[in-house]
Amino acid sequence: MSNNVEIIKANPLVTRRNDNSGSLSRRVAAYCRVSSDSDDQKNSYDSQVRHYREYISQHQDWILVDIYADEGISGTQVGKRQDFQRLISDCLDGKIDYIITKAIARFARNTLDTLKYVRLLKDKQIGVFFEEENIDTLTMDGELLLTILSSVAQQEVENTSAHVKKGLKMKMQRGELIGFQGCLGYDYNQDTK
Repeated sequence: MSNNVEIIKANPLVTRRNDNSGSLSRRVAAYCRVSSDSDDQKNSYDSQVRHYREYISQHQDWILVDIYADEGISGTQVGKRQDFQRLISDCLDGKIDYIITKAIARFARNTLDTLKYVRLLKDKQIGVFFEEENIDTLTMDGELLLTILSSVAQQEVENTSAHVKKGLKMKMQRGELIGFQGCLGYDYNQDTK
C-alpha cells in the first residue's frame, strides 16, 4: 500500500483580507483599449472605462486597483501600449490579483503575445477574465479556449490588413489619390490632375 499524498494549493484568487470586515478580497484591475481616435472609438473607450468601474464595484469582495487604458493604439504593438506595460509591471510587483478585459482582441492581437502575457501572469497566480469570450485563464480549459480564439483574432487582423492593402493597390491602379489631404493654396482638379 503506497502513501500517495496529494498537495492542494490554496486558492490563488483569495489573497488578501479586507481590514474592515475580515473578509477575503481580490485586488482587481481592468484593461481597456481602442485602436483609433475616432469619435466612435472614443465613445467605446469611455463606455469601457465606465463599465468596468461599475462592474468591479458590484463585487463586494473585489478591490479596484486601477483601470488601465490605452487610447488610439493598435493592439498589434504591445511595446507601444504604455498602460498595458504598466498593468503587467504592477502585476509582477504583486499589486494585482485579477484582470478583467472586454475581449481577447483588446488584450493582444496575436496568439504569441496573448499566450506570453497570460502565461507570465498565470505563473504569478494572476488570472485574466475575457468578458466577451467568457474565458478565465485560471480555469482548466481557459488556456485551450484562449489559444483557439486568439488565433481567430490574429487571423482577423491579418485579413483586415490584406483587405486594406488590396483596396489601396486598386486605387493606385485606377490613378486615384490615396490619403490626399490637399496642399495649402492648391485645389485638386479632377480633370487635369
